[in-house]
Amino acid sequence: MDLLALFALASALGAAVVAGVIVWTSARAANSAITRHFKASEHILETGEPPPNWLTQRKDPLANLDELIHFFESCRFFEDEFAREQLLAQLADVREDWSRRY
Repeated sequence: MDLLALFALASALGAAVVAGVIVWTSARAANSAITRHFKASEHILETGEPPPNWLTQRKDPLANLDELIHFFESCRFFEDEFAREQLLAQLADVREDWSRRY
């Protein structure tokens, strides 16, 4: 019986470690994506140009901008709804400008 209890304890500990690694990896990936999107929007609004890493991708800058806008439409990391609306309005203006250029 002691061996069975030890096995159950080891299994529970192993499952907890695996779950912890999964949660940590997911949080890190989400944080990376959020940071990347906010940095991209900051670059776009400051320069009016696509971020340098977008220009090395084979994807159209407008497609990347559309994905960025879509992300911010549902992103929860805003101080309030007014801040989200302001950013989306600014990105919509940039999209209109880029649609004539790209």
